[in-house]
Amino acid sequence: MTLVEIIIIAIVEAMDCFAVSISTGLCKTGIKYRRALLQSVSFGVFQGGMTLLGYFLGQFAERWFESVGTAIACGILCVLGARMIWGATHDSGEEATAKAANLSFANILLLSIATSIDAFAVGISFAFINANMVTATTAIAIASFVMGVIGFEIGRHTAKRLTTKIPEIVAGIILIGIGVKMVL
Repeated sequence: MTLVEIIIIAIVEAMDCFAVSISTGLCKTGIKYRRALLQSVSFGVFQGGMTLLGYFLGQFAERWFESVGTAIACGILCVLGARMIWGATHDSGEEATAKAANLSFANILLLSIATSIDAFAVGISFAFINANMVTATTAIAIASFVMGVIGFEIGRHTAKRLTTKIPEIVAGIILIGIGVKMVL
């Protein structure tokens, strides 16, 4: 596998992180930048780690992943998306502002797990083609981190221009869409 192929795979793997980060930036306007940075670091660690885990578990894990992994990722993203939509349509102004300023560690972990399940499958495929795992894992982790930062900034700057709850509803719809796309 060439370096160009690894970079293309890394960028493709990071696209879910990018979309989720845009969603986070849209609905979490009061968040401190270091918390958003923590989310991006988490995306990079989980994407790289799951790729490596998939590589090591190889064919044994492929059967389990095929039957359960995608459904779990879909469920996590759909629940988080539904919570965003529910919060935007049912919270009072002060309560919504308090929630917007909080990107909890638990939410960061759930989003990281949900976006990295497909990286696990990529790792399995790497096991069969004997890919250079140091290069592949590093490229995927860096691309996921960078796309997470860029996506959050795009979402945050877009949300500043909108004063309605529409960004949070759109963010929820995006997460649900990503989850449904995984199943289809």
